[in-house]
Amino acid sequence: MKTIIENHKIPYFDSKQFRTYYEDMRLGVFDIETLGLNPSFCPMILAGFMAVNGDGSVVLKQHFAETPEEEPLLLAKLAEDFNEVDYVLTYNGKHFDIPFVEKRSQRCRFESTMWNIHNLDLYLVLNGHSDLKHQLRNLKQKTVEEYMGLVKSRDDLISGAESVKLYEDYAKCQDASLKAELERQILLHNHDDLLQLYQLLPVLKKADIHKAMYSLGFPIKGLNGWPTLNICKIKISNSSLIIDGKYSGPGFSYISYETFGKSYSCRFNDDNTFTFSLNVIKHKGNLFIHLPYFLADYEELTKFPHYTSDFIIAVQDGKVNHMEVNAFIKAFFRQFMKETSCPL
Repeated sequence: MKTIIENHKIPYFDSKQFRTYYEDMRLGVFDIETLGLNPSFCPMILAGFMAVNGDGSVVLKQHFAETPEEEPLLLAKLAEDFNEVDYVLTYNGKHFDIPFVEKRSQRCRFESTMWNIHNLDLYLVLNGHSDLKHQLRNLKQKTVEEYMGLVKSRDDLISGAESVKLYEDYAKCQDASLKAELERQILLHNHDDLLQLYQLLPVLKKADIHKAMYSLGFPIKGLNGWPTLNICKIKISNSSLIIDGKYSGPGFSYISYETFGKSYSCRFNDDNTFTFSLNVIKHKGNLFIHLPYFLADYEELTKFPHYTSDFIIAVQDGKVNHMEVNAFIKAFFRQFMKETSCPL
């Protein structure tokens, strides 16, 4: 296996809404190349990972398996990369890249919890929480690149399916110069996917990011010894706000029950999952979060449109106020981590 490392400088993406969810967190852009779509039979042969710095400089790594038998080495290097960031950016990574890596890890008997990291899947954001699917012929990454004026930034001209054929030719090739050219083409496809994907981030301005984060989840930066928590699922019922998630690193068990002075319960499991249940109040068909029950300081939340007299209106006329609920969840988890010692 070989690792190719390049340094680039690209425009750094920033916006107020983006900072709301990802401020002070380090991003990794992630994409894989495989020998097919079924992880039960098809190995990974290339993993690209690009760590993004605040000044726009990036370190782009490509872990290339010169033979399919080197896949376990590739997985080990990739886990190291994931450990260096707080979340990853993918394009359809929740449905393909991450599940593929998890399955191949199982097949290779490579154990890692790093795949529990938060995944900002740009495809799912655009598909479910923007109007672009009604404006473009499809939501393939290259189509969105064209929409955003990024076509000239791409040197690669092949598809993922063509990359598979190139690798098959590479594996059989005996000519050193031809083999090097095939490798260059395979690497270029993955290389450009990574650079282009990061430069697509401004398309988030076309999406309802608060609704997307409520539906798809967001990370909470670790504090006081706690790992960064990946919020995966949020659900509000007539009596509870339920938050499910995952975390990376060593597994541990921790349980906290609701008491007279504490309006929530939680459980951290040694399989790297967690669940919180917070009480909500139903009044005239609407659902409210009584902030003094959960937060010592909620000054920032008083600025939101759906704040009223120590309450956040979580659901009004059947509609979830995504921005307010997400902001409350972030404030609650930060206070929880500050006040609670991590059992690790």
